[in-house]
Amino acid sequence: MPFKKKINKEKKEETKEKEAVTKEFKPKYNKPKILLIDLPEKALQNVRSAGFNTHSGTFGSPYKVELSSGYKPLIAEPSLPNFTEQEIIIIDLKPPETLNEPEGKKDVPLGVENWWVKCDIGVIDPRPKFMLYVQKHFDRILEHGGLFVIFAKSRLNQDIVWGKSEYGRLSVNKKLKYDNWSFLSILNPENIKVKEDFGEEISLPDYSNDHPLFQFLKQEIKNCEYDAIFRSFRESDFMWLPILESKYGDDVAGVIIPKDSEGNHLKERIIILPQTENKSEVIPTLLKEVLPEISPHLFPHVEGARWVERDEYELESVLNLKGQKVEARKRVEKEIKELDIKIAEERGKFGFLHRIITGWSDELVRDVKTCLEFIGFEQVRDVDEEIKNKAKKVPKQEDLQILDDSPALLIEIKGLSGLPKEIETNQVEKYISRRMKEWDRTDIRGVSIINHLRNVHGLERENENVFSKQQKEDAEDRDITILTTWDLFLLIRGMIKWKWNPKAIRELFYQKGRMPRVPAHYKPIGSITHYWEKLGVIEIKISNDNINKGQRIGYFINSVYLEEEIQSMQVDQQGVEVATQGQSVTIKTRYSKKELPKKATVYKVLNDSGS
Repeated sequence: MPFKKKINKEKKEETKEKEAVTKEFKPKYNKPKILLIDLPEKALQNVRSAGFNTHSGTFGSPYKVELSSGYKPLIAEPSLPNFTEQEIIIIDLKPPETLNEPEGKKDVPLGVENWWVKCDIGVIDPRPKFMLYVQKHFDRILEHGGLFVIFAKSRLNQDIVWGKSEYGRLSVNKKLKYDNWSFLSILNPENIKVKEDFGEEISLPDYSNDHPLFQFLKQEIKNCEYDAIFRSFRESDFMWLPILESKYGDDVAGVIIPKDSEGNHLKERIIILPQTENKSEVIPTLLKEVLPEISPHLFPHVEGARWVERDEYELESVLNLKGQKVEARKRVEKEIKELDIKIAEERGKFGFLHRIITGWSDELVRDVKTCLEFIGFEQVRDVDEEIKNKAKKVPKQEDLQILDDSPALLIEIKGLSGLPKEIETNQVEKYISRRMKEWDRTDIRGVSIINHLRNVHGLERENENVFSKQQKEDAEDRDITILTTWDLFLLIRGMIKWKWNPKAIRELFYQKGRMPRVPAHYKPIGSITHYWEKLGVIEIKISNDNINKGQRIGYFINSVYLEEEIQSMQVDQQGVEVATQGQSVTIKTRYSKKELPKKATVYKVLNDSGS
């Protein structure tokens, strides 16, 4: 017997054995009806051992094809027993093991329109086709009180078309935008954005409470890892509630709460969880301890005496309170939407700030120009833009010019994936001599602004040693100012927060060498030598100048500017009005020990008069 036929025969026999076991199984609880899709066999065994009426199935397995730029018809052989009448559906979106060849055969002849998939990754995943087929049935289950639990994966990126093969060529009718989330219409990309990301550092949101779902997650979180993050868009028909977050604050798990025809929110109906290797133990726990609390109507055997709490048995006064609860939720949702709109407006207003630490090329130049104008430079010229608008070809020039004061500043801007090289920090120098000759003036200085490591998170970049010792010395010798867009981002964000006079940042552009990240109105006066945590008191060793009671002081720690006013201070445990150079002064602080570490520099924040 040929090897392939032998394998197929063994698979059919294995399927028959599973079907026989399924028929023999008699659950302890007839309700709810539970369907496990693409989950381990052990998960089915464990759930059945707990007495639940459970069946398992698959959307189909990916299979290998010859790598090419062409298309092949999609072949699928799913197996979902009695899927139309299930009440709880638990799905693992992690694809089953990739097969060497497809299961099943083409379901239509080549001359008939069908699903075709591009072979550019050497694998075809057939699951979206059957997911679309069951979508209307799963939507109906959801609408009638059913519950879905999903172990998430990022959206499948697969080129699928609807077409037919004619005379050896594929005739494409349209592109199909279905993926591994197409089993419920509410999960379409216009509602839920699923973006690929990876990590293991997961935490509960601040608003987590004693709800059984959060208690379950608190125990299970250590076993989870994610490769997808989520963001909800249109929430007219549902509410998205994040339940787990990454270290960067992105949603890695959440609950979707649909609305009824009158706009009222129903109970949690879709629970999206990150991946865990512990699914076979996790699912029985969910079914025994968590889901009965969320959807008690699906678990008549555990509802006990709580059926009297249903609306049809409830007291009128309690129904009134429930109604008030619904109205309160609506008010909160409305306020949240209004705040979301304001957040979007603010982000749009200051979008240039984020773009200067992610962008490159012409867009980066435009956004830096916006930053310079935002801090009060009035005569900022975009030289590149002017050159583009000239019919005559002109050699490359500096990107921007600042002509507000003397010296005039020529600015060269670069977005780099790595750290800057000397040729990149010094490039602006060649434009200086050119302009001196052209303008017949010598008061011209260069500025190099670098968006370094632009593909890395801002706080994870090498921000202290961006420029080498030689680069800094060269900049000093050649009267060039060098800085990063990260420096500019921090300074402008500090200016907005503490309402600095923009002049305190503008002045820094006229300092040669490595531009400091400390604004010009911050004058160093000493450093922190001790922190008494219980009292919330710090000790400052005054090494320069003096400070007065009522003086505003500042700190620049971990890329954040902090400020506070001295309400009271002591020297040798005696209250004083002034502390002078050489003294150690203790002051009450509003900040924590973590925010104000030992040896941190303390600055006197000067006002416009210099005091």
